[in-house]
Amino acid sequence: MHIDTGNAYELDTRGTGWFVGFSEWTRPSTAGLRHIARDEPLAGLCMKWFDHPPGMRGDAKPVSEGRTLSILVNDGGEFEIDFCESADFSGELRTVRLARPGDFVAWGAGLYHRWRCARRATIATLRWGPAPPAAH
Repeated sequence: MHIDTGNAYELDTRGTGWFVGFSEWTRPSTAGLRHIARDEPLAGLCMKWFDHPPGMRGDAKPVSEGRTLSILVNDGGEFEIDFCESADFSGELRTVRLARPGDFVAWGAGLYHRWRCARRATIATLRWGPAPPAAH
């Protein structure tokens, strides 16, 4: 399962704060999920900011396309995301817990996910995909 987790405060960004993008220090991320080549065309860039109340749940979402990164913004929040390669969550399951500001999870195409909020959590989510090939 191509998933990258960490905490934005703890990453070595060489003092820049940039942890997603074309910088060389984003390359070591798992499967390169946070690295985007400088000349890689992108499409469908989306940004979501959502304040989840405790007890809120998200049923299984459609299969992921492109890449997604969710990050916990607020202090005191607790948010869990389950990932699976099967739509009914019957296969291998990986759960990622976001509990400190800056905790993030990034994932690639082909994964299903669902989530639940244990304590009020503000989550910022960035989603993007590769641009379709140019028509000749």
